[in-house]
Amino acid sequence: MKPLETEYKGWTIRVITRSMGRAWSALVEAWPPGKSGDKNAELVPYNTTSQNEKAAQEAGRMAAVRFIDAKTAGDEKPAKK
Repeated sequence: MKPLETEYKGWTIRVITRSMGRAWSALVEAWPPGKSGDKNAELVPYNTTSQNEKAAQEAGRMAAVRFIDAKTAGDEKPAKK
């Protein structure tokens, strides 16, 4: 399967799965808005295996979502009352 590429909050997410015997793992990368190319990719901390490739893609993407939320937490302005 080719790499899964999606977007979240303007960030680009790429999940590259790989077989590890009977389990699957993934390399997860994310690019901030306006950035592209491998040199601008940020490696997302992810060290989990899954039973199949689709599950590895989904778990890798969710790791990227948590990573992006943590990176952008200080960027969000509180709503005015």
